[in-house]
Order: sequence, then C-alpha cells, then structure tokens
Amino acid sequence: MSSLPPLVSVASGSSGPVAGDETDERWSRTVRLPGFGLEAQARLRAARVLVVGAGGLGSPAVQYLAASGVGTLGVADDDVVDRSNLQRQVLFGPGDVGLPKARIAAERVRATAPETHVVVHPVRLSADTAAILDGYDVVVDGSDSFDTCYVVADEAAARGLPVVWGSVARLDGQVSVFWDAAPDGRDVDYRDLHPSPPSGGWDESCADVGVLGPLCGTVGSVMASEVVKLVTGVGEPLLGRVVTIDAGSASWRESRLRRAPHRARERAAANEARTASAAGALRDGHEEARAGSPTPLADQPRGTRSPDVSADELAELLAARDAGEAAFTLLDVREPDEHDFAHLPGDVLAAGLGVRTRQRPELDPELPVIAYCARGPRARAAAELLVADGFDVAVLDGGMLGWQLRASSAARP
Repeated sequence: MSSLPPLVSVASGSSGPVAGDETDERWSRTVRLPGFGLEAQARLRAARVLVVGAGGLGSPAVQYLAASGVGTLGVADDDVVDRSNLQRQVLFGPGDVGLPKARIAAERVRATAPETHVVVHPVRLSADTAAILDGYDVVVDGSDSFDTCYVVADEAAARGLPVVWGSVARLDGQVSVFWDAAPDGRDVDYRDLHPSPPSGGWDESCADVGVLGPLCGTVGSVMASEVVKLVTGVGEPLLGRVVTIDAGSASWRESRLRRAPHRARERAAANEARTASAAGALRDGHEEARAGSPTPLADQPRGTRSPDVSADELAELLAARDAGEAAFTLLDVREPDEHDFAHLPGDVLAAGLGVRTRQRPELDPELPVIAYCARGPRARAAAELLVADGFDVAVLDGGMLGWQLRASSAARP
C-alpha cells in the first residue's frame, strides 16, 4: 500500500492563494508537515468537496474540511435540525432547531472559514438529484440511510469519483475510502463491503439503536483526514481498507477490502448500462441482471405476510391471549440491551434476526408471529425470513415507539 497521486492538480510549485497574507499563518501548522508544503495547501484551495449529510458525521467533517482550507465545499441535506440532534451534530445549537441543516452548516462555515465557498444543496440525494455530484472532486458520505449510501456509491462510480464513507451506531464506527476508478488499480466501492441493502429494507437510525456523541466526532474527523490525503497525495488513504473503531473498548482494528472478480464484471456492466443513452439499452441491462438472479422467493414454499397490526390491535390481542382466547408468538428482534430497557409482556427475544443473523429461537410453527423492533424496519426484515421459513407473520406498526406513544396517550386526562 502507498499514497496515491494528488487528486487535485495545481501549477507546479504553486503556492496558490495561501501565500503573502494572513492566510499564511492560518495554515502554517499544516504546511510544515513533512511532504505537505504550500503546494499541497494550494491543492486544498483548488479542491471541490461534496459532503452528503450534515448530521453526526457531516458536522465534524464539514468543520474540519473548511478549517483545512478546502476551497469549495458542498453540503447536501434536506433535513431540519431536531433537538435530539444536538447531542452529536456539533454544527448546531438550540436556536437552530427547526431550521434547514444545510443552510445552517453553510452559515457556520462562512463565519469561521470565509475563504471557503459553500454551496448549499437542500435535497436528499437520489437518482433524480444525483446531478449535484457533477463538478466535485470527491464525495464525503456522512448519510445515515442505506438508500443514500447506495445512490452515492453508484453515482460516484459512474462519474469516477472517490468516496470517503463513514458509519456509526451505538459504540462502533467505521471509515473507508471507495474509488471505482482508482489510479493504482485498487478499484473498490461500497457494494464490495455491502453488496445489497439488508433484507426487509432495514434502515434504522440513531434514534432506534443509540449512538455515542463523541464517536461521531472521531469518525467525522477521520473522514476529513482521508479527504485531505486524497486531495493532496500526502499520506496513505484508506482505499481497500476498513477501519473499525470500538469506542467501548477504545480499540481500532483494520480489515482489508478487495473486489471479487464477479464484482468487477458487475460494475463494468453497470457502468456500461448507466452511460447508454437509450432507455432500451438500460432495460436490457436490467433484464440481463435479473436473468442471473436466484429463483425468487415467491417460487419457493412460503408462509403468509399478514397486514401490520397497530398498537391498539396488539393490546386487544394481548388481552385475548391472557384470557386464553388467542395464541400467538410475540417476537422482539431488537438487541438485548434494548429488550432489557423495555419490552412487551410475554415476548420472545430473537436479537438481530433478519439484520445481522438468520439464527432464531425455536418457535411453534402452528402459531402466528407478531414481530416488533424499535419502529418497524428491523421487524420487517425478520418477517421476510420467517415467511420464507413458512411462518405466518405480522409486524407491529410503529414498533416499541408506537406502543409507548399509545401508553402515554392513554395516560393523559
């Protein structure tokens, strides 16, 4: 492993706009680093960096990229500041609650790093809005959505852009660099780490699983460092490597990430389809991809996916079960710590089912199952597996949160 050529070019020996005035002093500690100098700082001034998500990871990344002297910084986020964000999203304060994150982030940068040009993109990144990637040199993926991660991966790959990716949940964080067109042949992207979204559309947020606020600062800062290394060519980026940070044990570990041969073929085919101008060519590409897929689950023996049940309906079912008038299995697929904190009466714990494991406790196949998690997505992932195993499954709509909201509403006079 070694450093890569600088991502951003400047005239040889250029000192750019960082020499000859007070800006010299601002970045003096950086330019003194071995191998850095004024030319590397000039590359940062010429760089265009897009940060997707101005949340727990995007906040520190935006701050440190601006402080590092990045010339153009795009911020893409369609969300508004919530009071629960303040524990980890350090760009914002209580007075910002209810205001657009991207706009407030831009205001903070303009106040602390006026040399940086900030571009506000108040949108959620999707295939329809992916054109905002055009013109940037590197993308920072600080989103908290699987859907957005895959859009970033695919759209950046189609444009040959490197992606600095980070993720946090509970006490764990991860950082890596993906680049489908790496100049040294280390082609790798997000789909090499996570080939497809988790089954059932699992997309839990920090509200569901919790997160240590300072860990977001750690991960976001590492992401900013990776951008600096890519732009300047100084240091070895995390391309083909994934760093996992365990804040609980204060440990860091590294794992290698390589592209499997079949992924290289898939990516080549995907890029060819993406660049085709005719819609018919795109449809043909999708049909070829489907032709190589496994037999759909619909063709296999399955149970029944029953409609979701509301908290009120579950209350009636629990009362009927207590009276001996109904029988069903109530299945909690959250983690043990969530279950210990609060759970529904008479439930069975199947921690992580459908998300991180296919292992489940022995269940009576004759009884219908009602699965629940914090809000619903994890339970739907578990339901998909259980239906494939022949169970009749419903999901508690709104999960534990919906149940607790019902209880609090009932307690009001």
